[in-house]
Amino acid sequence: MRRDISRRQFLAHAVQGAALASCAGPLSKFANAGASAAVETSPGGAAKIVLEPFDYAGVRLIDGRLKSQYDTMRDYYFAIPDDDILKGFRARAGLSAPGNDLGGWYSGEPQRRTWWNLGDTFNTFGQWLSAMARMSRATDDAAMRSKAVHLMLEWARTIEPDGFFFYSRRPWQPHYIYDKTVCGLVDMARYAGRKDALPLLETITGWAESDLDRARQPDSNTEWYTLSENLYRAYELTGATTYRSFGDFWRFTDYWKAFTSGSALSRFNHHAYSHVNTMSSAAMAYQVNGDPEYLRTITSAYDWLQETQCFATGGYGPDEDLVPPDGELGRRLESTFRSFETPCGCWAAFKLARYLMMFTGEARFGDWIEKLVYNGLGAALPMAGRGDTFYYSDYRMGGGRKIYHIDGRWPCCSGTYPQAVTDYHNLIYYRDPAGIYVNLFIPSRATWNHKGNLITVEQETAYPEADTARITVRLGRPAAFDLKFRVPLWSRGVSVEVNESRLDIPVAPGTWAVVRRTWAAGDRITIHIPLELRLSPVDSQHPRRVAVMCGPVVLVRRESPELVLQGSGELSSQLRPTGRPLEFAAPGQPHGEFVPFYAVGAESPYNMYFDLKEARTG
Repeated sequence: MRRDISRRQFLAHAVQGAALASCAGPLSKFANAGASAAVETSPGGAAKIVLEPFDYAGVRLIDGRLKSQYDTMRDYYFAIPDDDILKGFRARAGLSAPGNDLGGWYSGEPQRRTWWNLGDTFNTFGQWLSAMARMSRATDDAAMRSKAVHLMLEWARTIEPDGFFFYSRRPWQPHYIYDKTVCGLVDMARYAGRKDALPLLETITGWAESDLDRARQPDSNTEWYTLSENLYRAYELTGATTYRSFGDFWRFTDYWKAFTSGSALSRFNHHAYSHVNTMSSAAMAYQVNGDPEYLRTITSAYDWLQETQCFATGGYGPDEDLVPPDGELGRRLESTFRSFETPCGCWAAFKLARYLMMFTGEARFGDWIEKLVYNGLGAALPMAGRGDTFYYSDYRMGGGRKIYHIDGRWPCCSGTYPQAVTDYHNLIYYRDPAGIYVNLFIPSRATWNHKGNLITVEQETAYPEADTARITVRLGRPAAFDLKFRVPLWSRGVSVEVNESRLDIPVAPGTWAVVRRTWAAGDRITIHIPLELRLSPVDSQHPRRVAVMCGPVVLVRRESPELVLQGSGELSSQLRPTGRPLEFAAPGQPHGEFVPFYAVGAESPYNMYFDLKEARTG
């Protein structure tokens, strides 16, 4: 990419300010959305964590689709030669630079080689360090830890004494690169146990404090407004107030306040991923100082996104835009294959939803995570070749296809993809002093110390292709604790048994169902979640432009772009199971079975959204 063009050219595709001003409207409907959320602060001013994630320790995936995706991802990134990753950094520093150019967006392909781009991996290097550090902790992966340490130490040799690590006086997107590098170094210290990452973090932050442009232009493509999150994480890790003060400077308060003041979202160009990602900076601002205004910001932003920006998959940002809520979401299905910037968008959404669950304890935020696990990241093509990356999900009317990014290898999504896939380990379970929370129904196990008793819960399930999850409790001695599980917002008729005895407990959608008892080794909880077919309109202006869902899963139809349904009657009577998991057919209509979006491979045509055609009756 040329340095005068944005990372994803989102300015060229952004919704025009005039259109936004005329149709976006005020956010008054969402301004007080967070008012009812639990707001707790600790004596030091920091927010109290209501639910604690396992933070990549104590949770393991068990054989299943997601573990296979994780293992494939891990092996792919582990196999990238270290010398290839480091080649550009070493060359800029005048060091011996063996290896080969990686090619692609940030490397030295001939069509991309310029004075500012000499074969480096600036824009993904910090994210790769972050992902590798998290992998090493999540699965006790000593080999991946060693690889990450080697990369960090060799990269450190290329930093100039003043902390400058770009080797160009006008680096492209320096804020973006600095932010991702901070994330990588914080994670190397936090998850890989490498405290020698901290002097490096201090050194490059000294450079950033002196040299980063502080204009804070709201329409800048440098994404400066995501900096606060990782700087606050550095402050929490080290206690150094330098990071907190620097994080304070980069708050995007003008934008954040739109979600609590009732003003219109019409002042800025809205690149979808980064403007969701900045909400994680607002979340960390709340975490470090406990000001409830930031919690109201992220809660109302979440509600606004769900109501006006999200497709049935949980994806958002067609053409990488946040769109006005006047039917534009539905109209974009007619004009673009770039429906959702998938790995990056999932990474931002996972973080925002997790922060909200941590701060409020509310189960409803887990529904976005679940949708994106199955229809977003879990439906992405794996990394392939040398940097071939799945970037956009395609929801087009009349037929879509899954393809690798058409504009070069190693795009930004090759940085967030390993972070987001590794994040599965940090999304399934939460805990508090009273017990454990099951957010996702995924084959997995979690182990934690509960009042001196080492407890393991192991989850066996074929969900969402089956309606049952079974959880077995293993522990050294009987213990009283709560086991809570999320009741999906879309669900009806959820039931639970313990040791084959039905429990009569509240199972309201969007809440935690609570199983409270003294547990013995071998106790088993069986959760039944009926998986019903339903239609999901794309927006309120297009009530008959729908996707077909079964439970949390979006189904797509092979070949036929039309769907004829009776105006009345249950959907289950018009779409019949074929006998294969989550596969349905429409009897008497042109051939084309419905299958999960995640089951579709590369280049296979499918249809996700349909304009319903009424069947003639009588």
